Amino acid sequence: MEEKFLITDMHCHVLPGVDDGPDTLEESMKALREAVRQNVGTMIVTPHFHPARYKVYASQIMDGIGLLEEKIREEGLSLRLIPGQECYFFSDLIRELDAGNVLTMAGTRYVLVEFDTGIMFSSLRNAMRSLTSSGYYPIVAHYERYECLRDNTERLMQLRYDGAMLQMNFDTLLMKDGFLHKNPWRRLLKEGFVDFLGSDTHGMYFRPPHIGKAVEWMRKDVEPWLTENILQRNIQLLVNS
Repeated sequence: MEEKFLITDMHCHVLPGVDDGPDTLEESMKALREAVRQNVGTMIVTPHFHPARYKVYASQIMDGIGLLEEKIREEGLSLRLIPGQECYFFSDLIRELDAGNVLTMAGTRYVLVEFDTGIMFSSLRNAMRSLTSSGYYPIVAHYERYECLRDNTERLMQLRYDGAMLQMNFDTLLMKDGFLHKNPWRRLLKEGFVDFLGSDTHGMYFRPPHIGKAVEWMRKDVEPWLTENILQRNIQLLVNS
């Protein structure tokens, strides 16, 4: 694997004024500048869609990307933005996806899905099955947050068997979320229970990106082939599918 390569951040909230990410265009640009500084070359922007909180529709996302791309060109930043969405699972999600109102990842059939942290495993698994049976490939967003999955490799394997993929936050590898510090997330990554990593940044004031430090740890402590799979091969398969 090359000593240095550009990173794709596949889970981030950097569009201004659409969800709980940055409020202003300048706040968004601060986050983008920092991402570039940490060797990020592509960001799949994933604003929330939550039926009770953040109803961010596809047209708003495309407008927001256009606004940021104009500023990126003005500043000469080497950064590519790709549309996506973090979708809270609810009864009408598949219908909204089919209609194109809510976005998949990079225009593919991959869907980044989140749940309440206390969801029962049976409910989470049923949601995954409903998405796969409708022709989508679900990615469980920041799976380390769900109580039913914590250090439960059997359940993680069941989700994989059902066709789901697993996303973890870069910050989790640095033990930055206090309520996670006792859980063996680094070990689970080394055992292959991570398909994607994302910053889940909401700007420079709420969960700023620490991608560079997490990648540095991976280069030192994780097998090169696994690091390459997570940071390059899997995301390339997603974007190019």
